[in-house]
Amino acid sequence: MTEYDKLVAAERVAHTVEIIETATGKIGVANTSRRGVDVFYGADDGSDDKSVTPEEFSKGFSITGIIDK
Repeated sequence: MTEYDKLVAAERVAHTVEIIETATGKIGVANTSRRGVDVFYGADDGSDDKSVTPEEFSKGFSITGIIDK
């Protein structure tokens, strides 16, 4: 099961899915979208947010926590 598959499954039961970007160590949250996966790191102006493909998410991110609804 890929990290993307885990994200899809986690979204069925979770309010928030916490992630870490493995290359940089940046911590944030992620959710699936029409573009693939939207990643949010927390800057108020959204300047550090990005969208990645499911493949990029699976290779470059790990789920670190799931917060129930």
